[in-house]
Amino acid sequence: MTYAATSEMLRSLFRANRRRILHTYALTVLENLFNLLYPLATGLAINGLLGGGFSGLALFAGIWLAHAATGVWRQRYDTRTFTRIYRDLATRVVLGQRSRGVPASQIVARSALARELVDFFERDVPLGITALFGFFGSLVMLFLYDALTGLVCLALLAPLVVLNSAFARRALALNKGLNDQLEREVDVLTERRQAAVREHYGLLANWRVRLSDAEATTWGLLEVFIVGLVAFAIVRAVSLPNVQAGTIYSIVAYSWEFVASLGNVPFLVQQLARLRDIGNRVASEGGTTADVLR
Repeated sequence: MTYAATSEMLRSLFRANRRRILHTYALTVLENLFNLLYPLATGLAINGLLGGGFSGLALFAGIWLAHAATGVWRQRYDTRTFTRIYRDLATRVVLGQRSRGVPASQIVARSALARELVDFFERDVPLGITALFGFFGSLVMLFLYDALTGLVCLALLAPLVVLNSAFARRALALNKGLNDQLEREVDVLTERRQAAVREHYGLLANWRVRLSDAEATTWGLLEVFIVGLVAFAIVRAVSLPNVQAGTIYSIVAYSWEFVASLGNVPFLVQQLARLRDIGNRVASEGGTTADVLR
């Protein structure tokens, strides 16, 4: 089974729930648009207040309230949408695997793992949208304020790609080991042998620790480059000619937004590796993706 199986399953799941999923993503995009405007509005408010005006502050308050209203609606709609999608998917997975004679222990594990497929749409895609807004949106704003700061941000892509490419290969292998052990859980618990139960949960803990360590190491190495970038942005901002206090704040804030988007990359890489292995398992045992989602 290849990565194509996971992609096919995700496409099928999306097509079956396209309208509701796209609604949630539209709200996510709107939330991120408001979030992108915060540093700009804050800088304008600071500069305006220092000059005796309140229009910038009014703009800032309006953006904040609109963001809050959008966030409340998105969270309420998300919960209803994705719990229903999981209910339907888990039912189909269990019935489809049972019809193909898959052992009960694996059916139990895979019905739980199917939740990860739904989480991809509920959690990982919105996180990816947020990361893209933080990356491209902040980068555009930084170029508008100061081209040199924008160019230094672009240079950070080189270590980002190198570090996360290595982590992706490591995460895929570790997730396979973790999921192999999870599929043995029902058999281990059915045996009721104390030593086997202790060994099982010890192995699960070991796989999760190794995954966490790999992700933390990647994130930590990336932070070394991020510290240098933020330090440069601060020094550069205060050295610009005729710069205002609010403008300094905006440049530094957009730098933070940019690096925050990069900080999400190791987590997304780990989730995609986990999703790839799970998708292969759910669509395995000779069945097709259409059989599972039908």
